[in-house]
Amino acid sequence: MYVTPVEPADLSPALRGFYDDASPGGKRFIQATAHAGEHAERFFPYYVGLRFGTRIGIRLCELLRLAIAQTTQCPNCLAGRVEAAGLTEDLIARLGERDTTGLTEREAAVVDFAFRFGADHFSLGEADLRRLHELFDEQEVVEIGMLCAQFLGFGRMAMVFGLETPTCPIPVRPVVEQKG
Repeated sequence: MYVTPVEPADLSPALRGFYDDASPGGKRFIQATAHAGEHAERFFPYYVGLRFGTRIGIRLCELLRLAIAQTTQCPNCLAGRVEAAGLTEDLIARLGERDTTGLTEREAAVVDFAFRFGADHFSLGEADLRRLHELFDEQEVVEIGMLCAQFLGFGRMAMVFGLETPTCPIPVRPVVEQKG
């Protein structure tokens, strides 16, 4: 970890509540962000509200999150699971191959949008947003963008700050091949 973790006993009561409910990777993230405690205290309720209070539903949100995780290659993000989303490990593993077999049209659209948002946002254009608007209402389209931004930004922060944990059940594949 490249940011010294704040000890659990030194967390504010608000952050301690989030810490106690968090996964091991989430705990490390909370301990790091506690250095900016006033911001973290405002951020975590927003994060939880957006992630678990979605208009698009928990399954679409989880598919989006896992697609973004493939682009950030954050082991914590890849390992996290929300059982209520009903995703199988086989389906999750296929996401890394960008295989949308068995997904609904809405699910496939969200997964494709999230991958491209995370890996090559310049490839997204008017046609992609038209496709989303054919499947989702305006509020849902904006929410999809907000979820992508949230998961992408904090997944990358976790990697840059060394907050990842060493175990993850999903193999990570490079999103963009390096030419050398």
